[in-house]
Amino acid sequence: MQFGYRTFTIECSVKPVGETYVGQATIYSSPSGKDMVECFKTDLLPSCSTQTRAIGYTRNFAEMWCDRHLI
Repeated sequence: MQFGYRTFTIECSVKPVGETYVGQATIYSSPSGKDMVECFKTDLLPSCSTQTRAIGYTRNFAEMWCDRHLI
């Protein structure tokens, strides 16, 4: 899942680990008219019981990171 948030582009992914799911986010700066540059990639985030919860957690984590590092 990829989406824009403020001046960033966030790419979230989820993968199964045993009977749970873990998310990971890659955050790119995306100033208008320029190529995206990777500025942060999370480690694997805490496990969740469903894919939906894992993607929600990952998205929230990424948006909070962006809010703290707004360019």
